Amino acid sequence: MEDDLKRAIEFHGHMCPGLAIGYRVAKYVKNHYRRSEDEELVAVVENNSCSVDAIQQMLGCTFGKGNLMFIDNGKQVFTFYHRGDGRAMRIYF
Repeated sequence: MEDDLKRAIEFHGHMCPGLAIGYRVAKYVKNHYRRSEDEELVAVVENNSCSVDAIQQMLGCTFGKGNLMFIDNGKQVFTFYHRGDGRAMRIYF
């Protein structure tokens, strides 16, 4: 088991299908963006499932920093954009 998955499980509290979805999304996003140290990477999530915990832990997007936004559409849809260069991507299941 990869270390980043272990950290996501520890943050969330257990392994489950929702966390696995968020892990796969975050892992893909990390191939295109760096982890947000401040507020540069923004995540817009359209569900409040376990998947969001993996995104918070792995990508550094949190409500407290203002770079995690929740829109309740009840869908496994995630949009990410970088405030510095304007690049964005949308991932959906």
